[in-house]
Amino acid sequence: MNVERKVGRSQVGGWEFSPATGELRRQREVRRLEPRAAKALELLLAANGEVVSQETLIAEVWSGRSLSDNSIAVVIGQLRKALDDDAREPRLIETIPKRGYRLRETAAQEARTKRRKTGPVALLLLAALLLGVWLYGNWSGSPPPVTVAVADVANETGNPAYALLARATSELAVTEFGGRGFAVRRSGPADLKLDSKLVMWDGDPWLGVTATDQAGVVRWSMMSKATAGKVPSAIQFAADDMAKKFPPAAGAERLAKPGSGR
Repeated sequence: MNVERKVGRSQVGGWEFSPATGELRRQREVRRLEPRAAKALELLLAANGEVVSQETLIAEVWSGRSLSDNSIAVVIGQLRKALDDDAREPRLIETIPKRGYRLRETAAQEARTKRRKTGPVALLLLAALLLGVWLYGNWSGSPPPVTVAVADVANETGNPAYALLARATSELAVTEFGGRGFAVRRSGPADLKLDSKLVMWDGDPWLGVTATDQAGVVRWSMMSKATAGKVPSAIQFAADDMAKKFPPAAGAERLAKPGSGR
């Protein structure tokens, strides 16, 4: 795990975290975490790579008080931003759908060392493993899950104050679509590309979501009123509705038909 413990502080992904002050330090750069984000990071560190459940976060960070379903996503989004992490391609904080979060184990340095030591036998074993996976995928009859490339939610309200809300909505979108069985990715080829944006309409924020296939054809879209300061719950409806129209485990055939799912 990319965590190094020291007296009173920990090293996380190149940052030195001090729970006493809630500060992240990297050389001369200092970032001060919001108290809830600092407490969440402290819990993740204490778990040593194990999953920290949403119930634990509510009990420890919010002292068990009732809160909206999106409050945890907002705090985790703040923490990821401070650590320069990305929910769709996490290096540090991993979302475990319907369970919670954990600090991700990384072996980037070890992998580089092992690659230098890898011999022909290991390469042959790897090739055999990849061939087995390919054969299983083609002969088992189990279609691969529908892939969804989730783009960052664009803040088109003209108000910078909505930037944090847009980022938190991006975090929730990754969690919701991943929790419904879609293979969520950051970029690159995907069965569907999900584009979302926050806009202002008659003085209120609205969330627009559009899903396009590889040919650029719009296969699904929605527009829902949002609430200032709260992550739009419509993203949960979007995930549910998309899962019905394009079942994650068997939606490829439907996506292959231009007129389906709209």
